[in-house]
Amino acid sequence: MRKSLVLAATVACACGDNDGDPPCEVVPQALPPAGPLSDPSMLPMPDDCVPGGLAGLAGRWFVRDPDSLFQFHYPLYEERCDGAMATHGHEDDRDLTDDRRIQYQYSDGTVLFDYLYLRFEQPNFVYEIARAEAVCLRADGSLGGAYGAFQTDFGARTGTYLGSPFGPKEEAEAGGVVRVGELGTSSNGAPMSSYNLVVEGGLAYMAGPTGFDIIDVSDAKNPRALGHVDEGWNDVRVAHVGGRSYAYGASFAGEVTTVVDVTDPAAPVVAGVMPTYSHSVQIVDGKLYLANYTSAIPVFDIAANPALPVLLGEIRISDAPVPGAVHDLTVDGTRVFANHTTAGFVALDVSAGLEQPAVELARAPGSYSHASWAGTAGGTRLVLHGDEGLTGTPDGAAFLRVMGGDPAVSSFFMKELGRYQSRPEVGIHNFELHGDRVYIAYYQDGVRIVDVSTPAKPKEVGFYNTLDYATAIGAPFEGALGIRVVDGLIYVADSNRGLIILREQ
Repeated sequence: MRKSLVLAATVACACGDNDGDPPCEVVPQALPPAGPLSDPSMLPMPDDCVPGGLAGLAGRWFVRDPDSLFQFHYPLYEERCDGAMATHGHEDDRDLTDDRRIQYQYSDGTVLFDYLYLRFEQPNFVYEIARAEAVCLRADGSLGGAYGAFQTDFGARTGTYLGSPFGPKEEAEAGGVVRVGELGTSSNGAPMSSYNLVVEGGLAYMAGPTGFDIIDVSDAKNPRALGHVDEGWNDVRVAHVGGRSYAYGASFAGEVTTVVDVTDPAAPVVAGVMPTYSHSVQIVDGKLYLANYTSAIPVFDIAANPALPVLLGEIRISDAPVPGAVHDLTVDGTRVFANHTTAGFVALDVSAGLEQPAVELARAPGSYSHASWAGTAGGTRLVLHGDEGLTGTPDGAAFLRVMGGDPAVSSFFMKELGRYQSRPEVGIHNFELHGDRVYIAYYQDGVRIVDVSTPAKPKEVGFYNTLDYATAIGAPFEGALGIRVVDGLIYVADSNRGLIILREQ
């Protein structure tokens, strides 16, 4: 049921204390004029909001739309001394003239309303983007609310929110794992945010929104930034061709994949730009595979011209029974395992070559097939599958599936033997299998180490919490994202901390 909200004056205050600080100062602030969804009464709020209930919401919460895979986040709320509330780190920007942007929060002690508006004007056209969100404390002690989004060419959509308190899974920072070294600053002196990495030859190649970085990790206790390319990347792989080294990056710079010559790690140089979009990249046996959010996987030869690889063909996946889009993939001999997002996890036989259509061996459904890995543990050939979507169900859909069976049976990879989940409130990102252990970059739950020597009974045997819950921005995909295990050390790409190097005790 939609509930209209009475908009009272908000309050800006300086909290008083026993030392005689001035009491709260009431400063009326009207809601500024803006665009679509700027009126909180347009959102489908619950009808049991507790008057003045914001006084009880301070702290970290998990807020999600239970009917949407990716409409969730982890905000940190701070109580104001007037009984209202604000989001940690929020700054108002109420002037549209300078940057065509308005952002503000409104709080009357019962409802917290957060609004963002962007306006782009052309001589004969105006394009608007708006996001609105409101939360309140419900009568049962949970958090309730609603959100809305608007774009000129798509119109408005709204949904409802549910919320529950959220904090570290354990009181301890780590169990069975110690930190060896860490580096959070790029060679250009700026903070480094990392999404994925490759580690080899004493170097860590880091991909992230703040750029591509090369780190000297030969002294793991004191990693040292060497080179930087000022272009955001989502993923990276490295190849060595003709006496030179090249990094291939899933670039944020439009529909391209960037090739960087990293032969001199202190002076990386862009060597080529492939006019093909990629979200994830893989290199196996001299071939470059791109996951590009379509139902086809383009495959390139990097041997002849590593700066501009030659297209060999593509591996196409059937959109039946539902359309999908390849997010990532694993190449295992003549089998390719495609993470086909909402269309599931697909095993393909490519033994006939790229000139012939790939043969679909099996498909396992899921909420949002995200990542995979093939290997052997406990004497059993396994494929590991990670689902990323969060639905608010007991499973949460965010868990690791351990799959395997008889290699003589074409569909054996789709047989689920066991599963591991840290907790349903947290999504799972990348992972690797080494020996009998899976090393998982588990977003807000940091690094999780899971023993799969008995595939039907995966068991967590170590952890390291990388997230600072007191300062984290609360984004849905935050914390530990990329992971590599090399020579007994665990290298972590973290969105907030950059590079973290760990070791099992």
